[in-house]
Amino acid sequence: MKVLLRADASVSVGSGHIMRCLTLAKALKQQGAVCDFICRPHQGHLIAWLSSQGVNVIVLPAPIDNEVDDARQCLNNLTTSYQLLVLDHYQLGQAYCQRMRERCDNILVIDDLANRQHDCDILLDQNLLPNGNERYQHLVPAHCIQLLGPRYALLRDEFYQRPSNSNGQPKHILVSFGGSDEQNLTTLAVNAIAQLKPEQVTADIVIGANNPWRAMLQQQVARLPNVQLHVQCNYMASLMYQARLMLGAGGATHWERCICGLPGLVVTVAENQQATTAYLDELGACVWLGQAAEMSAEFFAEQLCYYLSQPALLDEIGQLAKNLVPANAGTPLVIEQIMALAEGTC
Repeated sequence: MKVLLRADASVSVGSGHIMRCLTLAKALKQQGAVCDFICRPHQGHLIAWLSSQGVNVIVLPAPIDNEVDDARQCLNNLTTSYQLLVLDHYQLGQAYCQRMRERCDNILVIDDLANRQHDCDILLDQNLLPNGNERYQHLVPAHCIQLLGPRYALLRDEFYQRPSNSNGQPKHILVSFGGSDEQNLTTLAVNAIAQLKPEQVTADIVIGANNPWRAMLQQQVARLPNVQLHVQCNYMASLMYQARLMLGAGGATHWERCICGLPGLVVTVAENQQATTAYLDELGACVWLGQAAEMSAEFFAEQLCYYLSQPALLDEIGQLAKNLVPANAGTPLVIEQIMALAEGTC
């Protein structure tokens, strides 16, 4: 099976679309699929990094204004047909997919906005919302299979391999605000950790390769004992299992954190993260600290100090989070649906 994946990364969009598509592509390759990415070189793109992961990337020209032109450029750059198109892109919807069917037999759309029409055979939205089962009722064709909720979260293999000693180190914090961290929340977090007693607190700080504050963060972390900086790491699950508490953004990280049973203090860095984060907070599966513009180093330090002093509360939050993402679901369930569609059995 030949699969085409259309997604982009940038400083403003972040790396989440590319990362979850890469997770899906690697799982499909294990089933014998041949996967190609097709991307635009926005500022902060991950095209070179994708290539380093052994992925073939078709590079489109400079950005264009509408999805019809995007589809036209994509088709002009393809030299073969595909059994499946995977689309993970907020600016592309029904019009794009309708034109891409010229070269693609089936289409899987990954979305979480539910704000536009889609022409697809499978719709995947891994977010958890009170009205989750109704959001796409009038946005997809009648035949479309809807994979909704965190039981379909696209998680890498490492998250299904829980180590035996995975209770988290006391007073150990994990910080991650996504691949680009456009608001530079990581610096606030590092400053907050510096305010805590260093002999008691240890921390892992994770940033993306395109983080614009990378050089400054490297200097900051170098001055702090028991704090380590990780750049574009591929072992996030290991770091999560070692941590007692995570400070970070919403988005796909929610489900990584949940399957690890890691309590989270969450800052929403984009509008589309707010509804799910608020609902998880209501369920007791995380603590929503607020929006990025409201944060400060002093506030982070206060919150970290309080929750690290409440082990029973952290245990409760972690267990509630863990209950939301089945250990035997996620990516394997999505692959099952894709293979059934390709074989014409669904």
